[in-house]
Amino acid sequence: MSSPAGTESPGVTRAFTGIFAATMLNLIAVGALLPVLPLYVKGPLGEGDLAVGIVVGAYAVTGVIFRPVAGHLADSRGRRWVLILGSASSAVAGALLFVPLGLAAVLASRLVLGAGEGSVFTAGSAWVADIAPAGNRARLIGIYGLAVWSGLSIGPAVGHALMTLGGFKLVWLLVLLTPVVSVAIALRRH
Repeated sequence: MSSPAGTESPGVTRAFTGIFAATMLNLIAVGALLPVLPLYVKGPLGEGDLAVGIVVGAYAVTGVIFRPVAGHLADSRGRRWVLILGSASSAVAGALLFVPLGLAAVLASRLVLGAGEGSVFTAGSAWVADIAPAGNRARLIGIYGLAVWSGLSIGPAVGHALMTLGGFKLVWLLVLLTPVVSVAIALRRH
């Protein structure tokens, strides 16, 4: 039976699996908020469509800004540490959702989450390119991209289910804890 990453060595497979899982956990947190934030902003916060658009879009602003910053840091300080810092930032974003400052806390959370996810994806991509054997590099990078799309596909269903089961705070807890698990995975030696 071939490894999840193909015919790579066990060390490459372990490292790749860790990078994939850490990235997917961050993207589950991102995706979990997609169906929930509009309901929260319009419901408990009592804001309108403009506020929903700003809150949802804020994530992309810092995601775009932090990708080149994370790339520079990943090149100068190391991929693992940037992935860890990005995941820790994503966890802080989850914690900010518990701060009772209304729209300001939610907006701050989204900005921090964008920075965290941008850092995780950038460092993870570079790390995968580093560990992948030359003959399988493009294939592994393609598979790595599935971490993003899997997280964004699973996250909304999980977020909606958690909101239905336990309300917004249960979703906030997921957004806090999945990046914490990502940090733990990235701290392991691969």
